Amino acid sequence: MRKRRYLYVLLFAAPTFLLALIAGVMLLGASAGVLWLFVFGDGPWPSEADTLLTSLFVLGTAAFWIAQLSVAYAVGKREETKVSLNKTHVLISVGATMALAALIALRMSGVGFGGLPDSLVCADHCLATGATGSGMPPRDSGDRTCSCYDAEGRVITSIQLQDVPNR
Repeated sequence: MRKRRYLYVLLFAAPTFLLALIAGVMLLGASAGVLWLFVFGDGPWPSEADTLLTSLFVLGTAAFWIAQLSVAYAVGKREETKVSLNKTHVLISVGATMALAALIALRMSGVGFGGLPDSLVCADHCLATGATGSGMPPRDSGDRTCSCYDAEGRVITSIQLQDVPNR
């Protein structure tokens, strides 16, 4: 008979990996933000920064996954005294796997998380018209005008955001 502690590690391997992947992406974003704000700024970043961020993502994801699997191991070890497998735990594992996979799929597809910010709509419109740059007035001005610029920074066209085609 297999020990239940190993079965719990297998049972929760998929949902904990998906959760660890989400945590790793969040760690990556936070780390890149710290490097951008306090270390490298808008200038060119050295190639070592890519290596550092990649390593941090992989190690952070692995550490979080191992930590969660150790919890699953401990719960499985505690459940070994029971006669049958806890069906609630199986349902939690299956449900969490499906929910996290759906969340990741929705996020990757861009569905269900609101529309694009006004600045990106403006930038996409200007790039599609051949302009080299775009800009909008401050958000709190109430003016929703998208201006497209040429290479010298001159306004070549302006349009109200609600009039942008394919918005």
